[in-house]
Amino acid sequence: MDRLEEIPINIFQLNILLDENEKDGFEYIKNNNVYCVTCKKMCVKGIEIKEMYLTSLNDIKICGICNKCKNKVTRILEFGENKRFFNNANKFRKSIQ
Repeated sequence: MDRLEEIPINIFQLNILLDENEKDGFEYIKNNNVYCVTCKKMCVKGIEIKEMYLTSLNDIKICGICNKCKNKVTRILEFGENKRFFNNANKFRKSIQ
């Protein structure tokens, strides 16, 4: 089986892929559950997202900066394990080819 390519996505594309509960979870993680190696704890002031990717496993990878110390941070959200999301992600991949 061929490995899927990691592709950049924007906020509009992310909103198409996520249902309402997933959007709530995404916002919670973005604001409360990204670890900063400089602060040595979760980014208490959230993060500013600079880039997002649909990974080869149909997960979402967010790259940004900690709003407190401005250090670079990355977080992978494992949406690809959800069958509905995985299928939507594959449809999305086909639509942009």
